[in-house]
Amino acid sequence: MLKTLDVLLVAIVLVVATWTFGQKYQAESLEHEVMLLDRKIAQERETMQLLEADWSLLNQPFRLEALARNFDAVLQLKPVEPQQIVEPNQLPAVPVPPAPEEAAHSSKIASASQGRIR
Repeated sequence: MLKTLDVLLVAIVLVVATWTFGQKYQAESLEHEVMLLDRKIAQERETMQLLEADWSLLNQPFRLEALARNFDAVLQLKPVEPQQIVEPNQLPAVPVPPAPEEAAHSSKIASASQGRIR
């Protein structure tokens, strides 16, 4: 009886050890994945900082003014006049496209008036 109990306990220990090893391996795998994601996030942040620095360098007023002067003949830029600035309600309304049924109906009428019927 003692031998069967020993064999059973050894089998249980082996199963638990195997399960523990599997859990440890899975945790290490997830930890490695998290480390890779952290590294990628840090790289993206560094890239964003570099792009923001480039953007601020490219948008310096003196640089833009010099570019405008150099390409004045090509761009033909003019200062903004005060009367060009308007409120949104002063802008012309955007025409509303006809509904699909109306467009199809009007095309059939136009075709019929030209002698063609679809």
